[in-house]
Amino acid sequence: MAVAGFEGESNFEPRNGIEFESHEAAYSFYQEYAKSMGFTTSIKNSRRSKKSKEFIDAKFACSRYGVTPESDSGSSRRSSVKKTDCKASMHVKRRADGKWIIHEFIKEHNHELLPALAYHFRINRNLAEKNNIDILHVVSERTRKTYVEMSRQSGGCHNAGFSRDVDNQFDKGRHLSLDEGDAQVLLEYFKRIKKENPRFFYAIDLNEEQRLRNLFWVDAKGRDDYVYFNDAVSFDMFYVNMNDKLPFAPFVGVNHHCQPILLGCAFIADESKSTFLWLMKTWLRAMGGQAPKVIISDQNKFLKTAIEEILPNTRHCFALWNILEKIPETLAHVIKQHENFVSKFHKCVFKSWTDEQFDMRWWKMVTRFELQDDEWFRSLYEDRKRWVPTYMGDTFLAGMSTTQRSESMNSFFDKYIHKKITLKEFVKQYGNILQNRYEEEAIADFDTWHKQPALKSPSPWEKQMSTVYTHTIFKKFQVEVLGVVGCHPKKSSEDGTIVTYKVQDCEKEEDFMVTWNELKSEVSCFCRLFEYKGFLCRHAMIVLQICGRSSIPPHYILKRWTKDAKSRLLISEGAEWLQTRVQRYNDLCKRAIELSEEGSLSDENYNIVFRALVDGLKNCVNVNNSSNNVLECSSHVQGLREAEEINQGSLATKSNKKKNTIRKRKSEQDILLVEAQESLQQMDESHLRQTQLHGNAPRHP
Repeated sequence: MAVAGFEGESNFEPRNGIEFESHEAAYSFYQEYAKSMGFTTSIKNSRRSKKSKEFIDAKFACSRYGVTPESDSGSSRRSSVKKTDCKASMHVKRRADGKWIIHEFIKEHNHELLPALAYHFRINRNLAEKNNIDILHVVSERTRKTYVEMSRQSGGCHNAGFSRDVDNQFDKGRHLSLDEGDAQVLLEYFKRIKKENPRFFYAIDLNEEQRLRNLFWVDAKGRDDYVYFNDAVSFDMFYVNMNDKLPFAPFVGVNHHCQPILLGCAFIADESKSTFLWLMKTWLRAMGGQAPKVIISDQNKFLKTAIEEILPNTRHCFALWNILEKIPETLAHVIKQHENFVSKFHKCVFKSWTDEQFDMRWWKMVTRFELQDDEWFRSLYEDRKRWVPTYMGDTFLAGMSTTQRSESMNSFFDKYIHKKITLKEFVKQYGNILQNRYEEEAIADFDTWHKQPALKSPSPWEKQMSTVYTHTIFKKFQVEVLGVVGCHPKKSSEDGTIVTYKVQDCEKEEDFMVTWNELKSEVSCFCRLFEYKGFLCRHAMIVLQICGRSSIPPHYILKRWTKDAKSRLLISEGAEWLQTRVQRYNDLCKRAIELSEEGSLSDENYNIVFRALVDGLKNCVNVNNSSNNVLECSSHVQGLREAEEINQGSLATKSNKKKNTIRKRKSEQDILLVEAQESLQQMDESHLRQTQLHGNAPRHP
């Protein structure tokens, strides 16, 4: 039997008689098989013909084949694989026609196999580099326990040391400088979260010594939020440089209330190209393969390369605050000699309305301050389309690109993370971050749907958007509406259907150029507020006013800022979304808020709601006590979990999980019943306390 195109056939097991074109092809086949099973290989021996000098015989074996000499046990670091006298091997011979066949295959190993970690063994280093291999999610319980034990034995606290500019990750033993036991804390924490919600995702990356190098995770809410708010994402490495032991790097987005949302977290051991390739590929997989429209990051050449390769259709921008923060230190010698450098730089970057104007001012700076040979300053110009406002006219940044980090969405985490934070403290703070985000979003949702914002002017735009925008966005937009009275437009030029106005802003004491296209109903202001934050500025609205437009054109009303930002899920994806326990729980909590609000208005309403809840609880108890329904429901939930595990590469313990899931499901239902009964007792004591329910995690419609 000949083997052709065996790549990817991870379940193709060797057996006697299989043919190969060469002994190299046979070895490649055995390596592929070894990767799928979770062990590494080596060539134990090979034999050439005395006449033709060609290879006629070869034996490939598990890298634990044989025993480790006692003299090498303490000092040798050339091989990190411990010999266990494993007999697993594949013996191939060359036939007279030149074909190679499997002569003998021994399958059994005398040691633990690690399928989910196989790509990261040193023996597969070159293959992994070539194919940018990443392993998504740890598979079986056995594998998890093995890795925890492996991490414990290795100590997990020796810093291998590295240069952040060296991109040769697979040839070094760099790893996270975790204290002993920290890896186990993380994995146990992740395992517990995943039991609560199967949509929780995490992935690990090990170095050549099987030590934790990079780690990524994202909770179910982050994955759900990304479906709606994937237009702009920030990848922040601020904490990587701040804390060597816990180099935390979050993916951050912004929701319809202009609140930061956590779209993924990582601990990374270095800033090499291979680390960023693994991380970006893993994050993209966790997000269902849907790339963001825009990603904002620090200025980093290896990160830039990785994003170009993994996210080729995504607009990559640099964070303004990150660049501006570097100027005092990087250009300290220039600032010391020229006091006006900062003001000139600011004018060039923020007051240039056209590409030509920016170029003229930039090169004037280069000449005046003698920056021709400054490599960093030259790189800023080469990457100008990634950060200079005048080049960003077609890029929506959702308010995530600011001039100061304290104003950015990422600064939200500063109150939780500090330089000396330990892993156990971080795990606790991570839970606080999620809980606070749930509560704040729930409150904002409630206010948006149940309270009407106060109008402060007779403006038709203000009235129009008060029923459309969320409260937070409306208040920001309202500031612009009120600022219209301080703007004085003057026609500057006219070219066909395009008219250009010069708008004097008395409050800001500046002039802004605004263009108006009558045919397309398009207005554009050089202040770039719409591009940066997603709603029209006062300068654009004064032009709309003099052009007789009493309403905001629909293409300037971004759905992501509206009350209905998540409404599409209710129609197309609602059934799928409600298939996990935590999501059903969150959905009921949100509905309980509305029910409690109405039920607390009078004694009559209270009695109606109370009776309905008591009847509903009794019905749920009857359903949950039905063994047939429990079995059916458990089977359904298990199917969903297995589907998710297939996507992440593991179904190692499927049959045992079904039994465990049934038992766990009964336990979960008992907990829910107790919680529901306690809630009813509290309601009976005081119906006003029910308004506290809005502090629970919100539904993600």
